[in-house]
Amino acid sequence: MAADKGKETDYYLIEDDEEDDDDVEANDSDEDENDDVSSRRSSSSQVSAGGQWPQSYKHTLDSYSISATPSLGFLRRPSGSVYSMYEPGLDSNYGENFKSKLLTECSKVYSKQDLDKISRMISTWSGRGSLPDQLIGELPITFGCSLTQTVFNSVNVMVGVGVLSMPNTIAQAGWVGMGVLLLFAAMCCYTAYLMKNCFESKETIESYPDIGEAAFGKYGRLIIAIILYTSLYAYCVEFIILEGDNIASLFPGVSLHLGGLNMDSIQFYAIVSAVIMGLTLLIKNARVISFLSATGVVATVMVIFCVFWLGTVNVGFHESGPPVKFGGIAFALGVYGFCFSGHCVFPNIYQSMADKTKFTKAMIICFVLCVLMYGIVAVMGFLMFGEQSLSQITLNMPEDALASKVALLTVIINPFTKYALLMNPLASAIEELLPAKVANNYWCFIILRVALVSSSVCVAFALPFFGLVMALMGSVLCILTSLILPALCFLRIKGSKATTTQIGLSVSITVVATICMIVGAYSSLADIANQL
Repeated sequence: MAADKGKETDYYLIEDDEEDDDDVEANDSDEDENDDVSSRRSSSSQVSAGGQWPQSYKHTLDSYSISATPSLGFLRRPSGSVYSMYEPGLDSNYGENFKSKLLTECSKVYSKQDLDKISRMISTWSGRGSLPDQLIGELPITFGCSLTQTVFNSVNVMVGVGVLSMPNTIAQAGWVGMGVLLLFAAMCCYTAYLMKNCFESKETIESYPDIGEAAFGKYGRLIIAIILYTSLYAYCVEFIILEGDNIASLFPGVSLHLGGLNMDSIQFYAIVSAVIMGLTLLIKNARVISFLSATGVVATVMVIFCVFWLGTVNVGFHESGPPVKFGGIAFALGVYGFCFSGHCVFPNIYQSMADKTKFTKAMIICFVLCVLMYGIVAVMGFLMFGEQSLSQITLNMPEDALASKVALLTVIINPFTKYALLMNPLASAIEELLPAKVANNYWCFIILRVALVSSSVCVAFALPFFGLVMALMGSVLCILTSLILPALCFLRIKGSKATTTQIGLSVSITVVATICMIVGAYSSLADIANQL
């Protein structure tokens, strides 16, 4: 009997218990319902207790770092020997034998430095009850994302509506735009590497505002947070403009005339889309939306396929253009800055990784894939429509082609899955600034989000220029968050510990990016002023 009991114990230590998995997953789904409320309460109390605003940034953007891959494997919880040895909430009484086996499993996947830290925590654990939270925080290997999942999450963050404007950048800047695209990809990939160095320099750095605070103190944290939240808000404005343009293209001829209120089809569809997207903001369990938003990569691939199909079957690739058009390079700078602006989520993606040493490799693969996707659409789209390429390639597509309708539907559906993920962080940050009693009120939850959605509609109506707004946003906000701020924060945090090459490249990127920001912002503002 004793031998059998020992075998049962060993089996439990090594293998997953499927029934326990189902129970824990059911409990997790119940607990998720209260995630948003509890996070708002804790964030509000932290700010009132003297914590630096914002405290909710990392939590509200963690939905972008889900353990999701193109397969259905993301629907299951990760498994492994270390995970099997620990089941939260179970009463464990394995004593020194359990500690020894746990340490042995950890030694297979952790560096010596991490293993020493884990060993110290294990030595202080009594062996009864659940493992300490600090220890669980040191066990990301079995809970984190693999290299493939990290690449998928990163591509899903970066490749989005920007792909629609790729042919237009060639029409504006000429074929030299492809060289600018590669330059921006290389610089943004390197600044992602610089951010990794910042993460590793201090254990307290878990989000982008944390980097700003580590580099420039509380004012650095505040300024970076404001820039990040402004970027997220601007993305939401772009989504509303995008929806109005594309739905009106798919279902033209609809308008609304009510009393003195007159709306054309674009404005009408923009309001309807905003109402639907606003309803997604009321879903408290953000994981539901985050899993849906993981289809962003699939949507982009679908658009690429539709463009290829139209080019080979319907339109053809007959157009040509000049090598360079200096007057449009400034516009291209802004759009490319927009296209590679995933840095606001990279800290969350880094923290979600099982093996953080592979972050640089994941970023290189991610940027290569993004360049391929952007480049393919840019070349094919321009060869199809040439100088007539519009700010969104879907608006150039022939109306009677099936591939056009598929592309339009794909582009229309995608923003509905991402709007809430972008607007919720801003709403949570505002709630932190409110008194706890007000922030935790459900009516405050609703009114605040309705106000944010309504304001984004007003901005979209005031600036209904998809390409120009993208270029302005990319020139200022995205270049700041993706190029200038990572380089400056790295130089400030690492100081004399940085190598000569790192310092030289960081300074060069800062100078080049600053020039691009000034030129691109001036060009975009001038073009918007001419359109108004």
